[in-house]
Formats: sequence, structure tokens, C-alpha cells
Amino acid sequence: MGRPGDKGFPAECRCQHMETDNTSGGRLSSRTRNKAIAVVAGLGVIAILIALGYVFSTSSGAQQVATSARSLHEANAAAGSAAVARASVAQAVVFGIDHELGVASVESRDATIAEARATLGGTAHWVEALQADSATHKLGTELEQFTDTGEHIVELLTSGESIEAEAMRQSTFEPMYAELAASLGARQTVIVDEIHTTERFAGTVGWIARLLATLLIPAAAIIAYFLLVRRQFREAELKLDAKLKAERELSVSKDEFIAGISHELRTPLTSIYGFSEYLLENGILDPDEAMELLGLINKDSAELSRMVDDLLTAARLEADALKFTYGYVNMREETEAAIGAMVRGGNRVGINGEITAWADPVRVRQIVRNLVSNAIKHGGESVGVYLETASGEAVITVSDNGDGLSHDVEERLFDRFVNDGNETLLMGSVGLGLSIARSLAQTMGGDIRFVRASGWTNFEVSLPLRDPDALGERPNGQRARESRPRHEDPVLAGHS
Repeated sequence: MGRPGDKGFPAECRCQHMETDNTSGGRLSSRTRNKAIAVVAGLGVIAILIALGYVFSTSSGAQQVATSARSLHEANAAAGSAAVARASVAQAVVFGIDHELGVASVESRDATIAEARATLGGTAHWVEALQADSATHKLGTELEQFTDTGEHIVELLTSGESIEAEAMRQSTFEPMYAELAASLGARQTVIVDEIHTTERFAGTVGWIARLLATLLIPAAAIIAYFLLVRRQFREAELKLDAKLKAERELSVSKDEFIAGISHELRTPLTSIYGFSEYLLENGILDPDEAMELLGLINKDSAELSRMVDDLLTAARLEADALKFTYGYVNMREETEAAIGAMVRGGNRVGINGEITAWADPVRVRQIVRNLVSNAIKHGGESVGVYLETASGEAVITVSDNGDGLSHDVEERLFDRFVNDGNETLLMGSVGLGLSIARSLAQTMGGDIRFVRASGWTNFEVSLPLRDPDALGERPNGQRARESRPRHEDPVLAGHS
């Protein structure tokens, strides 16, 4: 087969892609979608942070209020206990003095002293609570000193020193109580202010959180809807542009195809018309010359018929309207029938082997005719057809010793309406031969592969040996099997 770029290179092996590239649209859609997701996710994170902040502030405020309430309770309890202790000590001093004056009994004095000890003991209980807090440590120390002084006064009363006890009460105990009461009152005021401040802060934070949450949810919905609508608009715009571009390319492709097919059909028609006109005008003066001209007419007629068959087959395959009549086919007989016109036109084609396959004989002839015609026009001088079985399949191999193809062309070898850029279709093909051959083979449960080895170009057609329905199988298109490339010169028995 010819090299890419040569005039002998087949149209079947030259490809022009007509694709609608929506990659940019896909990237835009992906970017827009990612942006929308990012915005919504960001708003969601903000909402979560606000909610967490609200929960944290509420929890912290509640904890602060609880701590302040406990401190307030301790201060209130200490103040109340100190006041009771002060009154009990004063009462015990009065009864002590009265006892010394003979006004009060011993029992009354002892009862008031016991009560004073009890109240002072209760007051001492709050000393540790106040000293445990750094903010009230000083108050705890003052309360401790107040309690110690009261206990000392009670000891003096117990010893009968009522006058000394009264003097200490007035000079030390009462001023100490006044100072302690003032300190505890100031502490109570501070704690109450802290509680009010905490409550106001928690209320403000809660109000702000509710406001932001109320605004963020609609804002997220609006932004997401806006981005979604914009993405849909851009996608619709890109699809419309792609559709218009595809229609323009399709129109250009149709124009090129019509121009190309007109040229390809005109070539054999010109030969047929010219030779027949010559025979009609001059008659059969030279039988040998007449037979040569008739042979050329027959050859071009066969090629013209092949191109028309390809066009009709392509249309029916596209419409899924091509019918197949299956049976057991003698591949040698169908191959001889397919290449008969080519051989009569002076082409040397060898046939080797004989096999039977489950296929449609008409479509087998069309496959073989397309492959052999392609090899004759664009391959080497030696062309051969090999018939054999391999890996449980019937294999038809069409080989020639042409120059072969480049790797990039091999990958698009079986595309339809193949051509090179804006060049018109090349002589002898409408760009359908290899594509149709492969489609027919795959429909019948086989496939066609291209193999280049040791200077030989091989097109291997695989078909089922037996009825797949009878074996409980269905045609499954491409089949895996070992390639058997041809290397020998196909001067074979049969046609030559």
C-alpha cells in the first residue's frame, strides 16, 4: 500500500475528523460548578462557625453566671454568718456582765457563750471558701481575723473577764465587723454587675447569631441559584455554538463529499462512455482491440458498481436497514466470484486454500472485493488471498507487498469518508471500502484487522465457522486470535 502523502495512498487510509469539541464548555461547567460548591460550602462553614460561636458563648456565659452565682452565694452567706456571729458575741458579753452584776444566772451566761461559739464556728466554715478564690482571698483573711477575735472574746467571757471582753468587742471586734461588712457588700455589688454583664453579652451574641443565620441561609440559596442559572445559560450557549459549528462543518463535509464522489464516479463513467463511443463509431475492425476495450469497459463497470454498492450499503448500515441471509458459504467460490472482474481486467490475484464459514455470501463477496480492489490500486505488485482456519474461526487474509502505512494512519484506517484535509477524494475510492468491509464483518460476528509484518500488508477477515445460534452463542464482534501475517510471494494455485 502507498505511503501517506503519495498519490497512490488510498482514500480509505486518509482521515478527516469531524468532531464537536465541547471540552471548553465542560471545563467552564466544571469551574462554575466548583465555584458554586465552594461558595455554598464557604457559607455553610461560616454558618457552622457562627452556630459553634453561639453555642460556645452561651455555654461560656452560663458557666460564668454559675461561677458568679456561687461567689455571690458565698459572699452573702459569709455576710449573714458574720452578722449572726457579731450579734451572738454581743449577747454573750451582755449576759457575762449581767452575771457579774448578779442580774443573770450562770446558766443564761453559759447558754449565750455556747451560742456564740456555735455561730463563730459556722462563720469559720466560709473562711476556706472565700480564701480558695483569688478574688475573695483577702475577704477570707478578714473573715478569719474577725472569727478569731470573736473566739478570743468568748474565752474572756468564759474566764469571767467580762469587762475586758466588752472593751475588746468595742475597740476591735466592732470595727473589724464594719470593715468586713463593707468589703463583703462591695464584693456582692461587683458579682451582681458581672452577672448582668454576662447576661447582656450572651443575649447580644445570640441575637447576632440568629440574625446572621437568618441572612446566610437565603443568601446561600440565592448565590447557588444564581451560579446554577449562569452555568446552565453558559452550557446552553456553548451547546448552541457547538451545534452551529457542527452543522457548518457538516455542510462543508457534504460539499466536499459530493465534489469527491462526482469525480470518482466520473472517472469510470468517462472510460465506459469513451470506449463504447469509439466502438460504436468505428465498429469492430480489430477483434483484439475490441476485446481489450470491452475488457476495460467491464473493469470500469465493475469498479463503478462497487462504488455504488458501497454507497448504498453505507446508507443502509446507517439506517440499520441492511438485511443478511446467513448460511454455510464456500469461501473460495465467493472469493473467485468477487475478484473475477479484476482478474479478467488483467490483474494477477492468487488464491490459496479452501474453507467454509457461516456468513452471508453477498456480503462476503463485497468484503473480499473491497479489500482486493484496495490492494490492487494502492498496494504492491503481488496480491494474494489466503483461506484457512485459525483459533476456531474462518480467516480470509488479503496480502500485498506495498510500502505500508505510518502508525498514525493505522489508527484511523477504518474511518468512513476518509480524506486528507481539503483534498478531493483520490481515484478509485469513495472513502468507504475498508469501513464498510469491517462493519459487515462485525455484523456477521467477525472482524477485520490490519497487520504489517516483514514488508507485507495484511488485512485479516475473521468469520464464524458455524452457526452461533446453534452453538448457543451470539456474534460478538471482535475476536481475539493469533495473527498469521503473510511473507511469501502469493503466486498461487487458482487465479493468476
